[in-house]
Amino acid sequence: MIVPARANADEEPTKWEQLFFPFPIIGAPPQLEQQVQVFANYFRGDAGSAVGLSSELAYIASPHLGLVLTVPGQIGIDDQPSGLEDVELLVQYLAAGSLEYDAMISVGASGTFPTGHGDLGQGDYFVGPFAYAAKRWFHHVVAEADVTALVPLVHGASTRQLLANGMLAVMVTPQKFDYPIYAQVELDSTTYLGGTAALPPGATTSPAATLFVIPEIFVGPFESLIDEGTRIAAGVSFELAGDPVHRRTYMLTAAFDIPNKYGY
Repeated sequence: MIVPARANADEEPTKWEQLFFPFPIIGAPPQLEQQVQVFANYFRGDAGSAVGLSSELAYIASPHLGLVLTVPGQIGIDDQPSGLEDVELLVQYLAAGSLEYDAMISVGASGTFPTGHGDLGQGDYFVGPFAYAAKRWFHHVVAEADVTALVPLVHGASTRQLLANGMLAVMVTPQKFDYPIYAQVELDSTTYLGGTAALPPGATTSPAATLFVIPEIFVGPFESLIDEGTRIAAGVSFELAGDPVHRRTYMLTAAFDIPNKYGY
């Protein structure tokens, strides 16, 4: 049996496009979502601390095509600045999947816009392809992987970036439980190649790289007072290399479904 696409669903999915996978806090799952998602985090490092607040709007334009707009911001504490960060737009296409093998792949393109001011933005337009994949075993164990390549469009000094995210999640509740709970861990890395601008904090030359490990708890989808498809995730990001500004980050995110005609 496959985990239902919605917590209140009485029937199992009849097509692979309806499969549901828990989402990583930093990365993204392969399925399409029509939802509002909000993020909050608090980080502390060698250059002070700050509170990050972000919002995301995801829209399903066709049975296999979705759009995701993310607007991030920061409220500075200590020596950190405040303001809007770089806005991101994602175009996601469901490429393949299987009910039998409980797996899905999506591909698409990601772009960022230089809306951030000063240290809150990379000062350039970036665009590039991505691929997201997920596979579930024994109805309870999920592995996910995201890979994105970003290329600067305006300034030749801006670095090219390769973002990679991997996640392993284990459902610790019964399959039909009203509040599915996953214990999961992410490993996130960004590699910066060529150029001397848009580097990670503290880096002056490329190649450079950052690496984080993020233990998390994911709950959902479940029926709440706000929505029938509510998901909540919380985690702590530990810097392993390359970013002394974000030594430790405490993260919380919540997503709420917007009804769509495709049943995803």
